[in-house]
Amino acid sequence: MGELIAAHDWWQTALGPLPLWQAPLRLAVDAMLMSPFPSAVVWGPELTVIHNSEYQRLLEGMNHALGKGFDALWASNWEEVGPWVYKALQGHASFVEDQPLWIARANSDSKAWYAFSYTPICDEQREVAGFLHTVIETTASVEALEKWRDQAQAFEEQIKRYLVDRESMWQLSRDAMITVTRDLKLKAANPAWLRILNWTMAEVHDIPILQLVHPADRAEVEVAVIDFVRDQGADQLETRLRHSDGHYRTFRWTAKFDGTMLTAVGRDITDDREEAMRQAQAMLRDSQQMELVSHLAGGMAHEMNNLLSGIGGSLEMLQRRLIQGRLDRIDNYVELARDSVQRAMTLTHRLLAFSRHQPLSPKPLDINRQLSAMEPLLLQVLGAEMRLHWHKDVHPWAVCLDVAQLESTFVSLCANARDACLGRGNVTVRTTNMRLASAFPDQSGLPPGDYVAVHVSDDGHGMTSEELARACDPFFTTKPVGHGAGLGLSMVHGFVGQSGGYMWLESAPDDGAMVSMLFPRSTETIPEVPPARVPTVMRGEGLRLLLVDDELNLRMLMREYLRERGFEVCDVTDANSALDCFRHNGPFDLVITDIGLPGGFSGRQVARAMRMIKPEQKILFITGYTHTILEPQLFEAPGTELMLKPFPLESLADQALLMLNE
Repeated sequence: MGELIAAHDWWQTALGPLPLWQAPLRLAVDAMLMSPFPSAVVWGPELTVIHNSEYQRLLEGMNHALGKGFDALWASNWEEVGPWVYKALQGHASFVEDQPLWIARANSDSKAWYAFSYTPICDEQREVAGFLHTVIETTASVEALEKWRDQAQAFEEQIKRYLVDRESMWQLSRDAMITVTRDLKLKAANPAWLRILNWTMAEVHDIPILQLVHPADRAEVEVAVIDFVRDQGADQLETRLRHSDGHYRTFRWTAKFDGTMLTAVGRDITDDREEAMRQAQAMLRDSQQMELVSHLAGGMAHEMNNLLSGIGGSLEMLQRRLIQGRLDRIDNYVELARDSVQRAMTLTHRLLAFSRHQPLSPKPLDINRQLSAMEPLLLQVLGAEMRLHWHKDVHPWAVCLDVAQLESTFVSLCANARDACLGRGNVTVRTTNMRLASAFPDQSGLPPGDYVAVHVSDDGHGMTSEELARACDPFFTTKPVGHGAGLGLSMVHGFVGQSGGYMWLESAPDDGAMVSMLFPRSTETIPEVPPARVPTVMRGEGLRLLLVDDELNLRMLMREYLRERGFEVCDVTDANSALDCFRHNGPFDLVITDIGLPGGFSGRQVARAMRMIKPEQKILFITGYTHTILEPQLFEAPGTELMLKPFPLESLADQALLMLNE
């Protein structure tokens, strides 16, 4: 009979299609089909009948009773039956045994006495929408009648408990429960599901469930649903569903298809997965600190010796040619020296990133937009035979990062991926929102909160466990001599840590590698991208600069170049001299000061003292290393900029002109 009910054309009745039936009606039909007595569920204003097999046998000649009106089925006995029906629709249950009906038995000439039971059924709004009609033969003796009456009453109680238990399970369960149609539309969700994901039923009712599934899991979910419908589904399915604020929760599901509706019960395992990740990905570094420092010093000395040899040799040849009065190839020696200097600048920036002492200029940004802007550069780094794939979260949270260092990070990661794939392979970049319910990977790591995860994976040759354990060590590399300094991953590790995040690696031989980074969510508003600035004038005639730097040779070069660009420059070596010059030789259009100055008085303190005298004073900070974090509010003040050493002298002059023409 259950199959006949599922196959019946309910469109032609007031009940409408079976997938749209209310949960109380479906529960009542399930209970009715379990009854050993002739029973029927009567529902709706037209008293539509849904009955079991015993009820059909009772109604002689009524082979098509499904979907008929109850009043039509019992028209010949309506005088006796009608009042009890109205009473049931008013919410009163009745067991009518003192007025039994004399009904002809099906497929025979004999008749029998029957007693009727009427049990009201409420809809989802707790209003009476129908009743359960149970028929009991009372032809037997009084003793038998008593026995049947007790059984009937017990059955009625069982039905009530069954309905209450099912409803209680739905309402009180701590597990998420949903019902989904064959075409994957969400029909109902219990309070636990709504609470875990912070949706309301009005927001998600009748929407395609795949809209809430993580994009990477959708294909797997579609295949799993098809298997469940065919009764071939796996015991369990793990997938991620989107929370109302954008992050994802992981569930482990079991499901059952009843012919029209898929009912799924899911356990929220997000915290379990995060705990497993912490245990699996925590990198235990037991090597002694002196060994690491020794390795770092040795690698640094090797790289710097190579660079200094190139610079020294070029200057030596340049000096010889000038003494000889020969000008041929002078430009070659200068270019060789400049190239070595540029490589030294890159090396020091990477070392500072690893040490987490580089000055950063973080700002709120959309990680997807920033990665899209980098794509042409990354494709150039990867080369023609590498493929770059993107899997970006639909609505990523904002993060606060230094754009230049983020770009340097991805250039290093793509270069490593290209080398691991021998120039031919695939690189995949994924972004997703992640909420940590507890510290990650342990109590000394990231605190609970909202983060944006960025995963960069390749299908290259991978790493052994020994290589993986040392991958972030400075100057460790598996590349041939001369093909890498071994600072790429250590620089990435330092930048992520200095940005308040966490980085870890996953890899196995012949199975590629994945670099994962977690960055804290930012609540600041993402600013509009300003257009690239260029100086409107190229010379600084009439503009006075105060230059403060304790490095004699560098200060001399900066002073000479700035004067060549037309500036009037007063230069000093320390903070006290700078303040004295500012008071007695001012005013100055711009102050250029190193942050680290001798004598215990820093460039930041110099700036504050000068602005107490002249609040609108413009200041350009220059630095290459700092032990303390630079206060964001220091650089948010109007007329303040920061440049990182080493830098081209031309860039210093251009920045000064930009600030003075604002």
